[in-house]
Amino acid sequence: MANSPTFLRLKGQNLVYAVVLCSSFGFLLFGYDLGFMGGLTTSPEFLNQFGNPNASLLGFLVSAYEVGAMIGAIAVFFVGDRVGRKPNNIAGAIIVAIGAAIQTSSYGVGQFLAGRLIAGFGLGMCTTVIPIWLAECAMPKNRGRMMAMQLSNLIMGLIIANWVDYGMSFYAGSIQWRFPCALQIVFCLVVCCFMPWLPESPRYLANVDRIGEATVSLAALRGDHMDAESIAMEMKEIQYAIAVEAEETGSWADVFKDGGVSGFTRVAIAFSANFFQQLSGVNVMSSLGPYIFQVSIGMSRYDALLVSGGLQIFYFLSSLIPAIFVGIGTKGLGYAAAVVLYFFQTFFTLGWQSNMWIYPSELLPLKLRLRGGAVAVVSQWLWTFLVVEITPVMITNIGYKSYIVFAIINFVTVPFVYFFYPETSQLPLEAVDLLFADRQNGQRPSIRQVVKDSIDKAFMAEVHATLQERARYGAESGEVEKPKAMAEVENAATV
Repeated sequence: MANSPTFLRLKGQNLVYAVVLCSSFGFLLFGYDLGFMGGLTTSPEFLNQFGNPNASLLGFLVSAYEVGAMIGAIAVFFVGDRVGRKPNNIAGAIIVAIGAAIQTSSYGVGQFLAGRLIAGFGLGMCTTVIPIWLAECAMPKNRGRMMAMQLSNLIMGLIIANWVDYGMSFYAGSIQWRFPCALQIVFCLVVCCFMPWLPESPRYLANVDRIGEATVSLAALRGDHMDAESIAMEMKEIQYAIAVEAEETGSWADVFKDGGVSGFTRVAIAFSANFFQQLSGVNVMSSLGPYIFQVSIGMSRYDALLVSGGLQIFYFLSSLIPAIFVGIGTKGLGYAAAVVLYFFQTFFTLGWQSNMWIYPSELLPLKLRLRGGAVAVVSQWLWTFLVVEITPVMITNIGYKSYIVFAIINFVTVPFVYFFYPETSQLPLEAVDLLFADRQNGQRPSIRQVVKDSIDKAFMAEVHATLQERARYGAESGEVEKPKAMAEVENAATV
């Protein structure tokens, strides 16, 4: 029996952890880039350098990054499937580093905005592909936990950004804001040096008919021999899912079609997930924390930076209390509002933070996973841009009422998620397709029926059995679907 393949002398769960670590640096960069501009919005050196911009321009200096990221996600939408998960990530990190260098060397608004747009473009590429790469490498039973581990580094990026801003606030001169800009490059270098030595997604490799490489990658990630029965079965399941989807879908336009796999419905759910995540109001504090604490609550600049840094640390903890009291008008209530914001941020982490980055990757079919994932990330950056762009203006004009808007959206989110989001936890990615497949009467199930079936243990046990049987049959016969007689036996067995 051949030896189990390795990458960096790692295999099995240890190799998956290495993939998580590399992905984590990508998301640490994401968190850092979200957070460091918040401190710059209250830096006298930064504001003087760019002509003391008004609230609208200041919001755009921050949110231009989100515009670039949205364009980067759209670029992946069109070309991402041609080059693989790893090359997309590496290219994105290189582009972020170029944008960071431009920001660091800026002396005018135009140059700084160009750097923000370019760096955002690169990050949009990375944030589209990283969750997909990890989801396709991790084992179904711990995929959610791996994503949660990765996303904790997004928060770590926010922590680093806030405390770097706080530390640099004690230095005079432009280094006060140029150093935080330049620090982005360090995280890019780590990703570029680490990622080439890790496995490519076995599902991507199988999708482009590089079956031998896919088997090596899968065997290494599972810590098993290439000729092991479990590896052969999982490869059959992957190839079966690819074959079924290949008969129904074929181009980028399929994200807007049913395509025999409820493609548009699943893309729409992925898009809405990021809509609700961003309109929860979380990026008000992630991107503009010091500004909110200083302008809305009335803290001094140093206190605002200190409390914002503490907020990101507290982000790791628990509990939720709606954040609608900020800016009421007295300093005592303002500080109480800061405490409430701590609770809001931490419970967001337990709910939307980790789930909504892994959920689109789990929900989307393989043929649409990168393109549909790109649409979901476009949603992420579109609504992030909106929130970051309008928040300074809202705070200036309507004060605490700004937070009532976010509170209402959060209340609307609850029934929407309950009724329209299928459960995908611990499911093989290929099994999710069967949730959306035609039922025994030949009818495509409604999304409500899919949601109900996804939490029906008996139905899901049948889905697992069906996937394995069809994969085994397809490998033996070379056909995608079973003969009618075999399908009738299945139907009769489940009546």
